[in-house]
Amino acid sequence: KIRKQVGVTTPELPTSIISSSESLIKSNIHQYYRGLGVVISLAIPTRIIYISVLESSRERIESNAREIILNPPASIAKYNNQLQSLLPFVTPFSGGVAGGLAAVSSQMIVVPMDVISQKQMVMDDSTYKHRGSALHVVKSVVANDGWSGIYRGFGLSLFTSLPAGSIWWATYAGCKDQMNAVQNTAFDSIPAL
Repeated sequence: KIRKQVGVTTPELPTSIISSSESLIKSNIHQYYRGLGVVISLAIPTRIIYISVLESSRERIESNAREIILNPPASIAKYNNQLQSLLPFVTPFSGGVAGGLAAVSSQMIVVPMDVISQKQMVMDDSTYKHRGSALHVVKSVVANDGWSGIYRGFGLSLFTSLPAGSIWWATYAGCKDQMNAVQNTAFDSIPAL
């Protein structure tokens, strides 16, 4: 699979599950763990960026949207009643937009990480020994394909992660908001002793 993704063609490229299994047994199992250092070293910073962008943008988007709805500018003040009806949608909207922004920001690191580690995985042993470091792989990709080569597959990654992140965090924020409303209502109906 990885060889197909990075464009390495070999005459004996397996075409079935059985031949893939035979290829795995014949090959050096260690090559499938090449690039693990790159992935491990970038996984935690990527997650930190994802959560930081998610939380900071969600808070800003939500506060700005609530401010506009509650204190609309003069140009839309005549629609105040309609704007007030949008208040229940502010939290899911801010969660969805923040989730999309977080997905884009994390893919800026994940895609180059995947390109580098996959290139390392498909190198034969002699090439890997001489030019298998992450720095050599980056230099090679940039020399052959330019900086855009580091981001090969970025569009497809966004095609999957952007809607997934937006839908996930919009749903999460909306459900959390609804559950908080139900919880607050339930506690208000309990008589005090």
